[in-house]
Amino acid sequence: MQINCDLHVHSLRSTCGFHTFLEVVSIMKERGLSAFALTDHGPVHDTPRAHFSVMLKRLPKVVQGLRVFKGIEATILSEDGVLDLPEFAFGKPYECVLAGLHHYGDFESSRGIKANTRAVVNTIKNNPEVNIVSHPFFKSFPLDLDAVSDAACETGTALEINNSYLLTGKADTDALHTLLEHAAEKGTLLSLDSDGHIFHEIGYFEQAIDFLDDYDIEKLTIVNKTLESTLAFLGLDD
Repeated sequence: MQINCDLHVHSLRSTCGFHTFLEVVSIMKERGLSAFALTDHGPVHDTPRAHFSVMLKRLPKVVQGLRVFKGIEATILSEDGVLDLPEFAFGKPYECVLAGLHHYGDFESSRGIKANTRAVVNTIKNNPEVNIVSHPFFKSFPLDLDAVSDAACETGTALEINNSYLLTGKADTDALHTLLEHAAEKGTLLSLDSDGHIFHEIGYFEQAIDFLDDYDIEKLTIVNKTLESTLAFLGLDD
């Protein structure tokens, strides 16, 4: 299986990212991808608000032959699904919005499976601009993935298969198996992403693809296999 669009990538503007934007572009070209989403963390991670305003207003759609989606990985701050999603006078023209739990706000640590799940479900239901729930099998924040997948199906939100969490040991692999079983049964949309922060992670999907060997890939709807499928998922024309 080939993934041509990586919808979760961090640059130097995230405090945890290692590369400049143009270095990320170069790495993606070396990987042979068609597109990626620049999804630096929201302001609670100390990413400057100016990063988002400049990106949204000035970044061209195509950079060195790659389609670059203007995005963010927002952090879920409360059980109500409040996000650190910056808004500007010219609106919210993000093309790709991820949201996940990250040890911030009311969730400095896990509040238990019920509270964690309420936060993610409310994020999905109360924030129609959210396209993808990031790393829903994070060891630190266990979820009722049956309830999360139901909410995702209702809204057309994708749940992420995060390669870096498998690579770095942050993944609850039992939870990921459960997520994939629900997805195969219900038709939940999935996004297979690198969550790359450094060159050997960016645009790299091998751990996640190997994990999927136990599943009938045809039963899983992975939205970012091609540029065309990604554009359709994000509701974009080009």
